Amino acid sequence: MRGFFQLLFLLGILGVTGCSQEKRQERMFSPKRVNSSTSVQINEITRAISQGNEQPEWYVKRAKLYLSINKESQALADLNTALEEDPSLGEAYFLKAKILVARQQYQESMKHMMQAKEFNYYTPESEAILAETYVGLKQYERALSHSSKAVQLSPGEAKFYVLLAKAQSGTGDTVRAISNLGKALQRDSVSLPAYRELSAIYTAQKRFEEAYPMVNAGVKQQPKDAFWWRQLGQYFMAYSLTDTAMACFTRSVNFEPNQPAGYLGLAQAWFKKRQYSIALENLVKAQELGAPLNEENRFLLARSYEYTGLRELAKSHYAFLARKYPQNPRYMVALRKLQTPIRRPTIDTLSTNSVF
Repeated sequence: MRGFFQLLFLLGILGVTGCSQEKRQERMFSPKRVNSSTSVQINEITRAISQGNEQPEWYVKRAKLYLSINKESQALADLNTALEEDPSLGEAYFLKAKILVARQQYQESMKHMMQAKEFNYYTPESEAILAETYVGLKQYERALSHSSKAVQLSPGEAKFYVLLAKAQSGTGDTVRAISNLGKALQRDSVSLPAYRELSAIYTAQKRFEEAYPMVNAGVKQQPKDAFWWRQLGQYFMAYSLTDTAMACFTRSVNFEPNQPAGYLGLAQAWFKKRQYSIALENLVKAQELGAPLNEENRFLLARSYEYTGLRELAKSHYAFLARKYPQNPRYMVALRKLQTPIRRPTIDTLSTNSVF
């Protein structure tokens, strides 16, 4: 009998010890307790990790919280740690791909998406990330396929319609792109990504009045985004407000000094002010940064060469334009004008000789 009571006493001690250990773990970290603000959740997970609860899944959870408050660097560090501890975490590869595509590192993003697929991680957003990656790689047909699938899987998501529109714009189908951006705005009436794509299409089509309300909203809500300042600069250029446009393009360059579009805008503004040498400097800078030498940019470059006295360089560009765009006679007219020898005034020596 005495042995029986001793056994009960021992079991009771073990039970109390087990409960106290569970309570310590509960205090250390419990998902049920992480239900408040993002910063509090991050602090809870950080405290749990520092106390020895270093599960790879908690690094992934903290990375997602960092992403929700736009702290990409911290999120990336957590994801790398998680994958070091468990290389089979498909969600971690997916989240890394999401960060990389936002940084325009498209090849690396594709690599991580393939690894996420290998470890059986898939959501409708997987299709969206693949679509955005293919848009970045200018493989628009593939982007079209993945963005269409994302819309089918989750038709209520505005951002998926934006991606579909980006792919359609890439293939030149701006009619369908505008339609899908309209659908995006039906689902989210203040979607800045939709505003961005739609304003870019309208600006390219010189529909500046339709673009302006969206551009104005973008400037107010994202004042450090160079894209909106470039769009605003194009609007002011269309209405011959050259100095105001130049201020917008300058701000764009200050925010994104390695993007060519701001320098192209400055080149247009300086050319309009007849400051051809400065226009040429900005055009050359834009070229160095990878600006496409399309018809409009090449014509501006040829004219800048012509007006700064670099006739041979101007002729070579006019000749190229005349060959590639024979339907536009202005290039041949400009070329013939430069090919005509400059007539220097002749000096009548007889009239300068004195008869005395």
